[in-house]
Amino acid sequence: MRNPFAYLHQLEGLTVNDGIYDFLPHWQKESALHKFIRFIADEILMNDTDGPTRVPFGPDHLHPKWILPVDVAMLKYGIIDEPLFLIPDEPDPSETSASEDDPSHFRDPHYVVNACYHYLLDLRWTQVYEDLMSRITDEVFYVMFLNRRALANLNEFLASYVEEVRRDNFDTDEASLSDLFARDGELKRARPPMWARRAVFYRDRGRCTACGADLSGLIDTLSVGNYDHMMPLARGGLNDVTNLQLLCEDCNSKKSDRVVAPSNRYRRWY
Repeated sequence: MRNPFAYLHQLEGLTVNDGIYDFLPHWQKESALHKFIRFIADEILMNDTDGPTRVPFGPDHLHPKWILPVDVAMLKYGIIDEPLFLIPDEPDPSETSASEDDPSHFRDPHYVVNACYHYLLDLRWTQVYEDLMSRITDEVFYVMFLNRRALANLNEFLASYVEEVRRDNFDTDEASLSDLFARDGELKRARPPMWARRAVFYRDRGRCTACGADLSGLIDTLSVGNYDHMMPLARGGLNDVTNLQLLCEDCNSKKSDRVVAPSNRYRRWY
């Protein structure tokens, strides 16, 4: 996330063709991190179309069937009871005629790759794939939401696209998105809902993430004034739960609308 284009070469696919518009509405429970995780998980599975990480399946260890990681994942989660797709064998180069059952089998040198690709392409429209994406997204979110540095890097990346959004570029049916902006490239400030404040308060253990001050004894422990946008709205930041951190009043005032790397100090469980 520090240098996304160096490692995730297709990450731009998350925002191109007006993809950034999906991130604009305020306080979506399907947060920016959820969208990012789902995008990456889908890319990883779709890139495996020729079975380089294929997995053996079946009782015969000498001559097993082979399945793709996506089917392994669905089996592990209990989403399916048996593989939906078995990777076909490579065509026998000694064969010169087409198979009666599958005329393309011996004519297409990319038969296996194409078979895996078309299976994955069709699978993405099914409920079992949606269930798999939901399970993966929930698990990874649970881990990554604890890491403020990673969240800040994600929001900084997205902010670079939000800053380029111009309100007069929206179509007529996108007028509601235009109303979200205070001005070009800057979203309006929207009060964080209670569920977002609670999530951030408990993630940060009720302490200012900058100075460590204990905020849990305040009369109003969920005061809006203690919730800081890590990536300021004035710099293209989102009204998103992943863009919030808990700060005391003094630290929040000092930070203002500057971009400051969040603390990477985390409290031990014991």
